[in-house]
Amino acid sequence: MLALISALKSSIALYRRDRRPSTFSFIPVMLGFVLGYVIFAAFLSRQPEATTIEFIVAAVFFGGGIFCVMIFGVVSQSMERIAFAEFQQRHNESHDPLTGLPNRRFLLNTIGQQVIDYNTSQQHFALIIIDINNFNNINEVFSHQKGDVLLAQFSTRLKEFVEDEIFLARSSGNRFTMILNDPENINIAQYIESIQSYLDHPLTINDHDVNLTNTVGVALFPEHGSNAEEVLKRAEVAMYNAKRIQAPYAIYEPAASSHFYDKTELAAMLHNAVETMDFELHFQPVLNVHNPHSTTFEALIRWPLGDGYSVRPDDFIPIAEQTNAIKQITHWVLETTVAQLAVWRKLSITPQVQVNLSAKDIEDDSLEPYLSKLFSRYAINPAQLTLEITETSMMQNPAKARSVLEKIKKLGVSLSIDDFGTGFSSLSILSNMPIDEIKIDRSFVTDLLYSSNHEAIVRSTIYLAHSLDCRVVAEGVETEALGQYLVSIGCDKIQGYWYGRPMNLAQTDAWLNETLLVNSRVASQN
Repeated sequence: MLALISALKSSIALYRRDRRPSTFSFIPVMLGFVLGYVIFAAFLSRQPEATTIEFIVAAVFFGGGIFCVMIFGVVSQSMERIAFAEFQQRHNESHDPLTGLPNRRFLLNTIGQQVIDYNTSQQHFALIIIDINNFNNINEVFSHQKGDVLLAQFSTRLKEFVEDEIFLARSSGNRFTMILNDPENINIAQYIESIQSYLDHPLTINDHDVNLTNTVGVALFPEHGSNAEEVLKRAEVAMYNAKRIQAPYAIYEPAASSHFYDKTELAAMLHNAVETMDFELHFQPVLNVHNPHSTTFEALIRWPLGDGYSVRPDDFIPIAEQTNAIKQITHWVLETTVAQLAVWRKLSITPQVQVNLSAKDIEDDSLEPYLSKLFSRYAINPAQLTLEITETSMMQNPAKARSVLEKIKKLGVSLSIDDFGTGFSSLSILSNMPIDEIKIDRSFVTDLLYSSNHEAIVRSTIYLAHSLDCRVVAEGVETEALGQYLVSIGCDKIQGYWYGRPMNLAQTDAWLNETLLVNSRVASQN
């Protein structure tokens, strides 16, 4: 009887914890056996003698109760194991197996929840990222297995420092992140210094003392972001900025930082940017030595991300080429440029604009028909457009490049070789290309006045280009002395900060108006 009642209590307790219908089904079964046994026991107690059938019934109730208790015990243990396994699975999905700390996914969920709670609690928080410096070197010296041992020791020491109410996670391989609530009540600088001081003790591996240094980045919510990903990313930006300036820590500053995204993140962001064409064109003026009144610009693509910073073309153009987004980007740049030339033409302004093509573009047979449609739609003079192709990309498939370039050349467009001198082009191939201009790479130009080798290369390039009836552009000209020397040795165009920096469209319009005004004054004086 006591066993039955105990089993009934256990089944009710299990259901309260588990709350499943399958668990609830045990309760009426156990209740039936308990009530049946109690009622039948009371019935037997009133009988002077028990018959054989009554003994059999009593045995059935007793045996059934015992059987039920046994089955319930087995099922209860099984369900406990299943519940533990499910808990373990959830824990493994949200925690790092090496350190036992919450992982990046759990971290983002926690930050996201705090962002949601901010609407009611108004609780600010700080994200503090601690990155172990040069950890790859440690893995190479001691092996990845020993590196894991050091990470576990480092995390243990970090957990010893951090108070229980502070959320601490391992956000990536050698990076740890904590959420510090109410940072306005804490001196962040002193807090970080105390963390680094506590961690500044050797760890032991293979009987060797290893000193692990670290760099810290801090971002504040809501000051530095509006969602979990944004705040975490800006704490990483602060950390990278601290590494760049070789400081032990840094708090996020939009004006002093640039974004650091891995290629996977950039590819995903670029996909969205291409869909909405979230780009801008800037224009850098180029000095025409033999005709200063003739205006030339180079169109430079910019990918702004807000807060005053952007992704560099060197970072996203290679990804665009790998993901085949480069065709859409090139078409956008070409149409935006041609459309702007049409706007200027209506104002009686007819500058020439240079546009860069990628290696993928000069293998694209649809480029020439696309340009032809643009010229028909916007009714500009094709001679106002110069397309720049890098020397290396042109040499990847010379026959294909020549075929595409000759078709484009027939439209009246000028063609230029960009970054000349950095590739290994054959002069015979170069002489067969329909090229109008050669742009000497800045690596040969910047130290021209101090390097006799570079001076010889530039001089010979100018001579070679003129022999092929090509104009010569020198880029990266930062000083007047350098510019004047390039003019003296026969350079046709000068590009660089000495003459003009890249400008957005509004600044370009203002620059054009000022230039036209100066030219008109000079003309009137003559």
